[in-house]
Amino acid sequence: MEKKFYPGLKKILFPLQKARDSLDTPGPARVMFGSSEMPAGERGRDLADFLKQVPLFADLAHGDLVRLARIVHERAYRDGEIIYEQGTPGAALYLLRGGIVEILRKKGNGEEVLLVMLEPPASFEEMAAVGAEVVHWSSARARGPVSLVAIGHSDLDALSHNFPRLANKILKKLAQIITVRLHIFLEAEYFDDQRSSSSDSPQ
Repeated sequence: MEKKFYPGLKKILFPLQKARDSLDTPGPARVMFGSSEMPAGERGRDLADFLKQVPLFADLAHGDLVRLARIVHERAYRDGEIIYEQGTPGAALYLLRGGIVEILRKKGNGEEVLLVMLEPPASFEEMAAVGAEVVHWSSARARGPVSLVAIGHSDLDALSHNFPRLANKILKKLAQIITVRLHIFLEAEYFDDQRSSSSDSPQ
C-alpha cells in the first residue's frame, strides 16, 4: 500500500529549516524569561505583528493576537547559549523571533548530532505547552544572537480562564501540529528501520 504524505507540511511546520543527520536514542533547565524594556502598549502591537507570522497563530484575529501578546515571555540568548538541554523537563512552547536555533541530539556515546537548524518564525516544543509531562529528547542552542518568545502551560491555563474561545483555538491547532509531527517522526523511524534491515541483509 502506497504511503500518503501531507502536502506542504515542511512549509507549515518547519519554516526555512535545514535538516541534518538522523535520530538516535533519547536522553530542569528552567527558563527565566526576562521582561521587555519596551512600553506595554508598543510591545503588544509589535508582538502581535510577529505572532501573526507564526503558522500556529495565522488564523487568529488581530484582537486575539494582542491578547496573546500580553501573556507571552521574551528572552534573548547569546551565541552558543543553551536554551534547553536534552533530558530535562519541558517548560514551554518556543517561537523563534530572530536568529537561528540549532536542535541537537546527544548519542549514547556522547557524540552530538545536529538534527535541524530553525529560522523565524519557526515554533518548537509544542507538547510542553499543552501540559504533557514531556522530557526534552534533544537540546536547543543559539547560533548567533537569538530572540525567542515562549508560552508555558500555565500561560495557556490563565488564557483559558479569561478567554476560553481563544485558548480552545490555540489548543486545537497545537493538537493538529503535534499529531502531524508524530506522524512524520514515526514515518522517519519506519523508513530508517527499513534501511537498516536492507543493509543488514546478506547480498
